Amino acid sequence: MNNWKINNMTNRNLLIQQNKNDVSIVEPLSHGTFKILSEFKLDESSSPIDTYDDNLYVSGNFKNKELIIYNKSNE
Repeated sequence: MNNWKINNMTNRNLLIQQNKNDVSIVEPLSHGTFKILSEFKLDESSSPIDTYDDNLYVSGNFKNKELIIYNKSNE
């Protein structure tokens, strides 16, 4: 995802992990662990972005290679 524009509109410390076509947005926790907040596949732009954190919204523009992450309270 080096060539993607990532817009993190939250004040949270988030990391993007990619394993081939699988992408996860994670939040570091204590003791080197991570909480998976959202997941999606790069090669399936028609499939939904699965978000597991009720306070987070993730939107992707696969054509323009852009990811926007923000708190639902910002709506």
